[in-house]
Amino acid sequence: MIILTRLSEPDLQPDYSRLVIRPFVPTVERIQAIIDRIAAMPEAEIRQELEQVISVFSADHGDFVERIKEHYNMAKKRLDEDAEPRTTEQFPNFPVELPARIPLESGPAEARLLAGAYFTSEYAFEATALFNPSIVLAPVQTSTAELHTEDLHTAELRFILSARSVGEGHVSSISFRTGMIGTAGKVYIDPVRKTAVRGKRVSKNGIAEILFREETPISERLLFPVSDDERNGIEDARFVRFVNDDGTICYYATYTAYDGKSISPKMIETTDFLRFKMRNITGAMALNKGMALFPRKIKGRYAMLSRVDGESLYIMFSKDLYIWDEAEKIAAPLFPWEFMQIGNCGSPIELDEGWLVLTHGVGSLRCYSIGALLLDKDDPAKVIGRLSEPLISPGERERTGYVPNVVYTCGSIVNEGRLVIPYGSADRSIAFITVELEELMKGLR
Repeated sequence: MIILTRLSEPDLQPDYSRLVIRPFVPTVERIQAIIDRIAAMPEAEIRQELEQVISVFSADHGDFVERIKEHYNMAKKRLDEDAEPRTTEQFPNFPVELPARIPLESGPAEARLLAGAYFTSEYAFEATALFNPSIVLAPVQTSTAELHTEDLHTAELRFILSARSVGEGHVSSISFRTGMIGTAGKVYIDPVRKTAVRGKRVSKNGIAEILFREETPISERLLFPVSDDERNGIEDARFVRFVNDDGTICYYATYTAYDGKSISPKMIETTDFLRFKMRNITGAMALNKGMALFPRKIKGRYAMLSRVDGESLYIMFSKDLYIWDEAEKIAAPLFPWEFMQIGNCGSPIELDEGWLVLTHGVGSLRCYSIGALLLDKDDPAKVIGRLSEPLISPGERERTGYVPNVVYTCGSIVNEGRLVIPYGSADRSIAFITVELEELMKGLR
């Protein structure tokens, strides 16, 4: 029997007080009506109203003025693209002599900013759930040992944790935490502020990029849906620290884009967690959820785990990181706790013994458990070890939640001979479990 250590801390719960500001752009008719109403206000009243709004919200959102200006421009663009003529039937509460379209353009800047505030809302991005984490070695290993001098010695390791944050309307985004692992597998999470920042979206050569200011802490950077194919969510990011052939480091994350009806696999690329490229994954085998990239090339090709048919674990190889046309099944449901389906729980971890893969299995009553496989180091299409029993099963903590009876992770990390596993508990919160690698290897063999 493999002995697990369940950590009492950290225990990351969803927090409805954590906020981000986002666009709230209504229909064309409503946009014009709001603009017309503001245009009819005296300038002094506009200025007074704007000052009050800024005084209330700018303390929490340092980029508040920039954002409301951006949201006004979004609303203006929608009006500019609207070809329908305005009629008094559309605006029965206004006189027949309707003002010219977008009358604020020739007026004071304060009027446009005030209009932008009406096209803005605060969003509690993790009010509903915080789960399905992945964890990677932080790019910069700065020491904060003075905070925990009794615990942190040579085993100190800085990490970045990503999480799926869910708010109103079941919209998922990617949030981050930073922290460290100390001796004896203790895990510490750095404090966070209650507000977060959506990055600035730009497009270069047809590729979307999300940019953050360097002074914005990682835990305040939020990857919020920005494209049509992900307008209902960015789900289950699996971050991996990828070592290129020349020794340089890049961080990739596969994730699922959800538009409310269909899903599509996509990839995040970053070197510093300040600039994120968001690209589509294509090819005949770019199907279903749960793709996870290996942390380096194997025999000159990228390697990826996937669940092409929706129920079994596959491996794919490609010379192009974003095009995947071939897949080979390496494991199918075998034990009762995974009869419904199996898949990966994050990118494989390279060990002397082989590639360690945490898996998820779905059994009766849709219970999600976490298992493990060991793949051959030179030929990862070969399974050389497999747990017959779950490594982690739903317990009392997971009996109830946003989705009952679920334990799930999108990535784990090794430190000092110990596997540290952050996991989603009942699709609601995040807890941590550690296990000695030596014990796990014995179970796999």
